[in-house]
Amino acid sequence: MTHSNATGSLASNPRRPDLHVIPQPNRKPRIGFIVCEAGGGHKSAARALSEALHQAYPDTYETVTVAVEDMIGPIGRQFGTLYSGSYNLALQGGHYWLEPVIYKTLSASRKALLPFGIDDFRKALKKLDADFLVMLIHGSHEVLAIALQRDGHIPNMTVITDAVSIRPSWVHPHCDEVVVSTEDARKTVIGLGIQPEKIKLIGHPLDPGFAQPTKPRHELRRRYFLQPDRFTIMMMMGGTGGRNIYRFSKALVKSGLPVQIVACCGTDKWLLHNMTSLAANSDMPIKAFSYTKEISNLMALSDLLITKPGPGTIMEALARDLPMVIDDSNYTMWQEAGNVDFVRRYNLGRVINHIREFMPVVRELVEKPEVFATMREAVGRHKCTDASAQIVKRIHERLSQVSNNNS
Repeated sequence: MTHSNATGSLASNPRRPDLHVIPQPNRKPRIGFIVCEAGGGHKSAARALSEALHQAYPDTYETVTVAVEDMIGPIGRQFGTLYSGSYNLALQGGHYWLEPVIYKTLSASRKALLPFGIDDFRKALKKLDADFLVMLIHGSHEVLAIALQRDGHIPNMTVITDAVSIRPSWVHPHCDEVVVSTEDARKTVIGLGIQPEKIKLIGHPLDPGFAQPTKPRHELRRRYFLQPDRFTIMMMMGGTGGRNIYRFSKALVKSGLPVQIVACCGTDKWLLHNMTSLAANSDMPIKAFSYTKEISNLMALSDLLITKPGPGTIMEALARDLPMVIDDSNYTMWQEAGNVDFVRRYNLGRVINHIREFMPVVRELVEKPEVFATMREAVGRHKCTDASAQIVKRIHERLSQVSNNNS
């Protein structure tokens, strides 16, 4: 199902293509998804839940996605832009060690600016006019709690998009409900003071396409002009690219292993250019993509994923029965450190701590089918494909309860 984007005040900012309103002929209950511009996981989760909601309950709800940076006034907007821009550049360049510096700076600024941003946030929340709020970011719960205490309660849910390592700023005692994707996360959130009955262990919100069966692998490979029977390695390091993709690809070409490469270069034009050149000058089949929404199909046609320890990508890989190699050769950001242990502990893949470990690990998985098969079985035991559907069902149930109580 497709939905046209609105051009009203909430969606009129040309800088924000992710900001969208899905309108209905009459005023339907409105669900607001609050995201952040730093990274891509928050916005991907919002898109997944919005699409799942309209698929499950067509013509029932309006959905609005808004960046918190646009809710906290001009000063907050400047700090938000500085933070998200610095964060995204750090990811693109592989300078992950900058993340704690950026985060600590943001946290100090957030606490100092909190009294000044409350009125702007309250105005933005009133303009949003939501009947239900879904928080997909951390760090904004204090201002939300103050706004709801002053202006009246809005039913809300926090969907934590980190899988294992959970920052305290992800939750607040006034959260109505908290959705987590792993048992590790559930235990952490309890430790942060949230009542167990408020926590729902459901899973990570994925694009609804991950819940649908795909065409056979050999058909998908032909669709993307890949060899149907060759071991296929997919590389994806997040929406901003990740330049180890180029280093690893060159190593694979040099190795002469009977593999082919699918490289997701995201928004990194340098990476896409170099991967395209490598493909043109190599006998190894290489297919390079810029930012793409074909991730579900690309994972379905692949045998092995090379990725950084981002929670969304890991959960997508599990949904597609795809073992992985986690690139932990760079500085691991705090919120992703637990994901490394998660993959290693449950034999969902291999972890490399240095670039020189890449080829020995990949060679083992390509040349030892029994080792690879054991790993693939472990992945199958941890897959969850319908978390988005379960989350929107919960949203629908809660809105129905509110409606029944008001009638």
